[in-house]
Amino acid sequence: MNPVLLDLLPYVRQGCCCSQLLLALAEQLAGTEEPGLMRAMRGLCHGIGQSGGPCGLLTGGAAILAWLSGSSAEEPHPMLDAMTGEYASWFMERVASCGGYGCENVSRGLAALAGQPLPEGGMPPMELCGDLLADCWGKILDIYDAYGLESVRS
Repeated sequence: MNPVLLDLLPYVRQGCCCSQLLLALAEQLAGTEEPGLMRAMRGLCHGIGQSGGPCGLLTGGAAILAWLSGSSAEEPHPMLDAMTGEYASWFMERVASCGGYGCENVSRGLAALAGQPLPEGGMPPMELCGDLLADCWGKILDIYDAYGLESVRS
């Protein structure tokens, strides 16, 4: 199992979804806990409430980059659009074989690649999305480093 995922097992057991798991990793990086933000990230779960919307790893990743990119609510990082655009482009390419970037597309595509059936009407088992989550976190860290965010987030 990917070491990133081992750190997240307690959150998975609590029922956290992909966008919340990304936030848990970002909180560890920033050395803080944001319970209100964790609750807010729940709104991105399962394609925004099983609506067929974008995967929480896409929307959550963009939100994490915005959160990590500065401490001022009034002034976003001057390169925030470039950072989130880079992340979104990378994500779209990463899940292209899944037939779309919606939560259901991604989970069905990952299930097909793994040769596993996806439960009808259910959410994907975490083990299906785990490698993608770890890849997304890696990309967020790459962007974090490339744009010098460690000097911005306090």
